Amino acid sequence: MPASTSDGGRDIVLVGGGHSHIIVLREIGLRALAGARLTLISSAARTPYSGMLPGYVAGHYDFDQVHVDLPRLASFAAARFIADEVTAIDRAARLVQCRSGRTLPWDLLSIDVGSTPRVDLAASAAAHVVPVKPIGSFNQRWLALVERARRIAAIGGAAPPSLTIAVVGGGAAGVELLLAIQYRLQHEFARLRADPARLRCHLLTRDDDILPTHAPRVR
Repeated sequence: MPASTSDGGRDIVLVGGGHSHIIVLREIGLRALAGARLTLISSAARTPYSGMLPGYVAGHYDFDQVHVDLPRLASFAAARFIADEVTAIDRAARLVQCRSGRTLPWDLLSIDVGSTPRVDLAASAAAHVVPVKPIGSFNQRWLALVERARRIAAIGGAAPPSLTIAVVGGGAAGVELLLAIQYRLQHEFARLRADPARLRCHLLTRDDDILPTHAPRVR
């Protein structure tokens, strides 16, 4: 068994403010955890809930509504929140090293930092592709795209330009995100009295059908 801390408790360290850790902190807040010290390490004080991302893109929620306040949640769970980034893990010594130089011991370590697509593996992808994750980076690119859509919609004339959007992935997340993008940008075009047909949306997937894990009527 791991060596116990000096006061007889155990150190539980959560690295990252992902969905699983949000649920863990909520459950611990509802059911007090005895005999352990809980620490959450995250470089961001607020973390987005990806399940609400399409609603944010569509304009149903604002930016603050789709984010979780990690220090507040940690306080609810009687956990210590550390705004830092883990750069190394020593499994033998049971230590985590942070970018600030801080070192923390752990008896139980959980990692939930999310995923980052490797768009750099595809030629020219960096210039044209907007990865959805990490969502914090996606938001800036999305706001820039909305502004670009407004500029295009404002251009009149006999042959006004169109805007083409493609989403890669035929699963639930890809389908819902594309529908949200279409909804939001069509409303931007209509608000500026531009023809919404100038907005073209495409869904790209390697499967023969979308939503392959869903019921036929849903597909």
